Amino acid sequence: MSREGKVVLVRLRLAGQPLTRLFDDATTWTLAFGEQGGRPAQPLAPTRTNDDQGHTVVAVPLRGMTGVHWLEAGPSGLPMAVATATGPVRVTAKPYQFVEFGLLPTAHGVVVMPRADDLLVRAGTEQVRIGRSGGLTVSLDVAAPDKTGEAKAADVRTPLLDTEQWNSLVVDAVREQERALMREIVGASRARKSDTRLTLARFYAANGLLPEAKGPLTAAMADDPAMRTNRGALFLKGLIAARMHRHKDAIDAFDAPAIKDDPETGLWRALIDHRRGRHAPAMAGFRRGDAMLDGYPVDLQAELRLAKVRSALATQDMTAAEREVGLLAGLPPDVVNQEELELLRAMLDDAAGKPDSALAAYRPLFEARSRPVAAEAQLRAVKLVQAEKRADIGPDEILARLETVSIIWRGGELEIEALAELGRLYGDAQRWRDAFMVARRASETFPEHPLTRRMQDETAQRFADLFTGPGLDKLPRIEALALFYDFKDFLPIGRRGDEITLLLADRLIGLDLLDQASEILRYQIERRLSGAARSTVAARLAMVNLMNGKPAEAIRALNSTRLVELPADVKRARLLLEAKALSDLSRTDQALDLLEVEQGPEIDRLRADIYWTGRRWREAGESHERLLAESWRGETLLTDGQRADVMRAAISYVMSDEALSLDRLRSKFASKMAQSSDARTFAFVTGANRTKAADIRDMARAAAAAGADNLSDFMQAYRERYPAYSAAPRQKKPEASAEPPAPDAPPPPTPAAAGAAPAGTPPAPGRS
Repeated sequence: MSREGKVVLVRLRLAGQPLTRLFDDATTWTLAFGEQGGRPAQPLAPTRTNDDQGHTVVAVPLRGMTGVHWLEAGPSGLPMAVATATGPVRVTAKPYQFVEFGLLPTAHGVVVMPRADDLLVRAGTEQVRIGRSGGLTVSLDVAAPDKTGEAKAADVRTPLLDTEQWNSLVVDAVREQERALMREIVGASRARKSDTRLTLARFYAANGLLPEAKGPLTAAMADDPAMRTNRGALFLKGLIAARMHRHKDAIDAFDAPAIKDDPETGLWRALIDHRRGRHAPAMAGFRRGDAMLDGYPVDLQAELRLAKVRSALATQDMTAAEREVGLLAGLPPDVVNQEELELLRAMLDDAAGKPDSALAAYRPLFEARSRPVAAEAQLRAVKLVQAEKRADIGPDEILARLETVSIIWRGGELEIEALAELGRLYGDAQRWRDAFMVARRASETFPEHPLTRRMQDETAQRFADLFTGPGLDKLPRIEALALFYDFKDFLPIGRRGDEITLLLADRLIGLDLLDQASEILRYQIERRLSGAARSTVAARLAMVNLMNGKPAEAIRALNSTRLVELPADVKRARLLLEAKALSDLSRTDQALDLLEVEQGPEIDRLRADIYWTGRRWREAGESHERLLAESWRGETLLTDGQRADVMRAAISYVMSDEALSLDRLRSKFASKMAQSSDARTFAFVTGANRTKAADIRDMARAAAAAGADNLSDFMQAYRERYPAYSAAPRQKKPEASAEPPAPDAPPPPTPAAAGAAPAGTPPAPGRS
């Protein structure tokens, strides 16, 4: 007794050759020698079948199998595979000898003695499967179970398609024969009506009139219940549907019990599997029906063998592909497209690793009369050149060839393969619009194809990389926005898609397209986001609404996304925006109340703006003067922002009659303002007399000019403090050109008549 892995071996050396039997007693196993009684064992017999790739394997049915175990040294000193199983007892009653292996007699289970090094023995579903990577060389007629009576009768059934009858139906005078057959149907008795209709349907099918063939066949099967189980009628129905590419109807017909397991039906199932891209099952079906195919009419042989060659190439079965190409070459030239045959030879060289021969064969076919052949030859040549990194076809020609293929041929694998290659090349060349258009066309034309799904994934990744990576900065703004709006269907789902949307909103703001930007942000808030993320994006939307002069919309966005628990910086950012919106709505006191306990430079800036907008001139002047701090000292010139603050402070003091404050401001900044472009305006404001109508009018103009950048200053301060919750700065529109005043221009216009309204007023509340 010994153990190998999980298996316990018990070796018994027997004297002589006694009859050895194993019995299953439900709870125990009994090994008996001699003629003792017991329940008879069930014999096991191997059968030939095909695996998922169409390769020949041998299967031995073994219910209750517990596994396959390899023993290093069998009786002959060579390794062997033992398949064990639970009861009842199943024996291999006699030895079976094959080229690559042998089956030994057993008292229970299966023992395989390999002769090939790469033999595979696997546990299938209640069967032992024996095979090799390239298939077995097996002729298993002797191992088939004995057949009697009905089984033998089934084997001698007539073929489902009678070649002699089919060929006799092919005529030149189709219309004459059609009329004769129709007259025969009209004059036929009720008993013969169905047979004559079936003959007419076969006649139509043999002459390629497939839609016409469907009519009499459907009528026969509808009127005669016997026809619904007639093998010939059912097979013809499936054949017609298969040749018309109505695959579901064909499969339904071939699934009829009367013909379901017939190898000849398997031939046409294989054709359908080939068209659906299921090449391994297709090859299995073609192999099972090989004997029938050799006797088929030549036109049907050509159709089936062409499909078999392509499935063989797809499964790397070069032997089968070469054989079928040779058989196709032996068929009459009028039934086989000779250009397609040359294409298959080139594809065979391509698959066999002969790129020079393949490319030399592809090139003449670029101008083939057959459009599908010309298109496929160009596609295969391009793919070969790219795979081998050859220079036979340049990049520009590759694109031109593929574009030609996508135009001259539509439908089938050819188009989707060409689109997949085009999409990849367009992406590599950064021709984004073309790449996205190709992917969209593929999804519209082939929505369920695996290549389409791969293209969709790749295109969505490219779209995301384009709008989130450095490539976005290389794209012109208008082009980026156009790509986004034209191809929004490629926007990734989830967080990354939201990030891209926000980036595009910033692009819209930069182009001063504020309505479109707010629409995108509002959609994110209402449909996509929740929680703190929603409140954060709402701050950005409020900022855009303020820039767009819609403070009420800003308040609405903030109020609808208010949360108790928010990060402190998010709360503060939202508070500033709300205060600014309230100020623009002339709700000055509410705005100031919000900022009462807040401190910081951005708060000081906003508070000054609120005072200015609310016409609280004294507080506005003091606030703007505080913003200037010690900038009046030293020799450094004032910045544009500082000059604007000086002007606002000066105007505020004038409007509030704060003469002392105005004098203080003038003494601080007169020298520096005299060196700036605002020197004349500053001198006028600080010397203005509010009792003169002209001074009042010009003061209003100065106030309007000083308040023009109020919002911009607030936004700039806000962005500096809260960049994460800010929209992009808007692009300034070019100002209308105006001729500058002449150096010796006259003083301001003569005041209006007494009692006239001033020509301008300080900025109204809520209109900064």
